Order: sequence, then structure tokens, then C-alpha cells
Amino acid sequence: MKYSKLKEVSKAKHHILQQYFPPWAKILGSTHRNLFYVDCFAGEGKYEGNEPGSPLIILKKARDITWNKPYCIHLIFVEKNELYAEKLKQNLKAEKLNSQISYKVFSEDSRYFIKNLLKKIPYNIPVFFFIDPYGYPISIPVINKILQNKHAEVFLNLMWFQINRDINNPAAAHLLDKMFEHSEWLNQLFYKEHGTEREKKFLEYFCSQVHSQYHFHFRIRFDPEDKMRGGNKRTKYYLIHFCNHPKAILLMKNIMWKLGDEEGTFDYSATSQGVLFSSTPNVDQLIEYLNTYYVGTNRNIEFTKLQIETYKLPFIEKHYRDAIKTLEFNKLVSVKRKKSKKTGIKEGDIICF
Repeated sequence: MKYSKLKEVSKAKHHILQQYFPPWAKILGSTHRNLFYVDCFAGEGKYEGNEPGSPLIILKKARDITWNKPYCIHLIFVEKNELYAEKLKQNLKAEKLNSQISYKVFSEDSRYFIKNLLKKIPYNIPVFFFIDPYGYPISIPVINKILQNKHAEVFLNLMWFQINRDINNPAAAHLLDKMFEHSEWLNQLFYKEHGTEREKKFLEYFCSQVHSQYHFHFRIRFDPEDKMRGGNKRTKYYLIHFCNHPKAILLMKNIMWKLGDEEGTFDYSATSQGVLFSSTPNVDQLIEYLNTYYVGTNRNIEFTKLQIETYKLPFIEKHYRDAIKTLEFNKLVSVKRKKSKKTGIKEGDIICF
């Protein structure tokens, strides 16, 4: 079989899946007997050089983490192209399974199929949807239907370069109409903007249309293989995580943070030369933020809750720990250590501002 080549920049999606899926399954598997994973644009399962695609990556991870565990993982792979779907079946069949793993491959168009699939997945069963199209995703109302389940999560590839090209093209307006399932997007601020301002406003609008309690995005720029003029500065797509549980978004932030071109940029291009000026978040900036908005308020906040309240900031747990220790050293806060000892700070400890 001849497979397409997986570009270096596209490996970011697989890296995040590999890192996020095991803890997601282990945490939810501790309280649920059945978990579902749905890949809406599954492809063939492999790339050139026998490199595994997302279906094989997840199948192998699921097999490893369910060994001798009391929960089962049900994998659903949806692929519109019949030839690709058949290749995927062959690639999956070659893998060994254990009794806690099941999978099904559907040769269907996810943009129509998922709505019916949701009727067959038991409500409030944990389910993780990976939506990775080349073009437009399933419609936002269907995504919102998914997220009505409080245990559902969506990891979405939003192809900005394609959408940006289509926004002012009347011949492509129907594609955005289908994605939003309305034409009100034509009246939004981004429609008349250009460049980075359009990109920023569109991303804000798109995320505002998705009804999740939390979301966080990771920017993917064009890499050298794309041979796009000025590509290392231009956005190719966004990986966006939508969920309803605060600890899920904190876990995803920690995973995304490690992948950036520079520490903490949440920005990736498969080249270390993509960023002209450093945008790596500085702990001093977090200290200043906490000093401005929290110190002196007389609030007592549990350490993890503080991270949840400020989850949209580009900082992860270790930054908060360092910032709180500095503020404590300068006698601007005190810490009631419920879980940690001496100078440590972790979940359960109370920060007294």
C-alpha cells in the first residue's frame, strides 16, 4: 500500500493525543466502566514509512492502559473515503487486542453521521471526540450536542488557512454557513478585518459559539515542508480543546505547553527559528498579575482553584507554584499547607491573599 507523507508540523496533533489520552482514560476509568473515543476523520491509519496515524496511536495506547483494568474503551473510527476506510480496517486488524478494547470503522461522512451516532452513545458516558478534517469540521451545533454530555471532550483542528481564504469569497460562503448553521457570521467584526486582527476576532467568535465551560487553543504555523512564503509566521491551523471539567483543561494546558517552539508559547512550527522575539511567559508577569488582582483582597483560594480561575493565562502549575512562593517570601501572601509539607505547594493547599 502507498500512504501519504505525514508532515513534521502535523505530528503535534499526534503528540498531544499520545500524552493526553492515557491520563484521560485512567482518570475517568476509575469511576466509569465504559469510555468512548471517536475519531471523526480517521484516514487510513498509517502514513508513509509505516508511521502510525491517530487510529493506530490510540488503539495501541488503549491496549496498553486497559491491561488488567476494570474498564473498557470503545473506539469508533469514521472515514468518508471508502478506500481509506478499507485500508484502516486492514491496519487495525493487524493489531492485537485485549478483551477491554473494541472498535468499529464506519465509512460515513462525519458531518452527517455524528448526529445519529450520538443517539447510540449512552448519555453521560465519558467520550472524547477527535475532529481533524482537511477543511471544515462538523457543524458547531453538532459539537454543542456532543458537549451537552458533561463528560464529553472535543479536540478540534480548526483549519484557519482554509477558512481565512474563504471568508470573503461568495462562492465559499455556504461552507461557513454549514459550519455555523447560520449566516450571522457575515455580520461579525472579523468579516471586515484583515491579517492578525481578523484571525484573533474569528477565533474568539468561533469559540464563543461552542458551548463548553472551558477551552484552550494551540497555534500551529506553517513549517518548511509546506513551502509557504512567510509560513513560519503564519497560522496554518489551531488545535482547540473544549471540555466541561476544569482539571481536563489544566491537564491539556500542561501537555500543550511542552510542545511550543519556545517554552510556554503554545505555538509550534516544526522549526526552532520560527519566533523572532521571545514570547515565553515570565513568572514575574504572573507575580505582577496576582499582585494586581488578588493580593490584598483577603480571599482564601485553594491552589488548583486559583489555576482554574485564571486558566486562560499562558501559565501552568509550576509557574503558579513559583509565583506563590515568591509572594510568600515577600510576605504578600500566606499559605495554609493542607497537603504539602514545609515549603511545598500543591493541590489542597490554601493561598491566603
